Amino acid sequence: MCYHSSININTKYELSNEGAIKISRQIKIAFIASSGGHLEEIERLKKVEKKYDSFLVTEAGEFSKTNFCRKKYYVSQMNRRQLAFLPKFILLYIKAFCIMLKERPDFIITTGALIAYPFCVIGKLMGVKIVYVESFARVKRPSLTGRLLYDFSDLFIVQWEDMLKLYPKSVLGGGIF
Repeated sequence: MCYHSSININTKYELSNEGAIKISRQIKIAFIASSGGHLEEIERLKKVEKKYDSFLVTEAGEFSKTNFCRKKYYVSQMNRRQLAFLPKFILLYIKAFCIMLKERPDFIITTGALIAYPFCVIGKLMGVKIVYVESFARVKRPSLTGRLLYDFSDLFIVQWEDMLKLYPKSVLGGGIF
């Protein structure tokens, strides 16, 4: 008798103490990217987005218009040099906590930048697997978010071979474009 033909790769299966397979729920992915180029890069993962239950978190603004993911959450744009950065960053942590608690993703896939950090920290505390894709624009030097999330990530992907020297535990994924 063949059981595997009815197995859906989008569903999490767990083995109970009695040896029976228990179906829990679909795998959920949180895609997180700042607006602009980071968002454009994550949109290249459309095939992954279509395959799984997923949602997008990005910054609100004119560069955040996208048809990537049906479910979207918008957060304020962040800039480390803003005078009100610290209160906005604390609010971002609170919003990230609320979204992560509501959605409970199994994976976070992010291309950065700053808005991704609170989601990855909270996600890691919740047991979420983190996949970080260093920006295509980073050819010779690492990004701040990349440096912060390098040891945090379960899978760290670089797009340029030279970046393997800076992130020795990373995987060369090639260009996302």
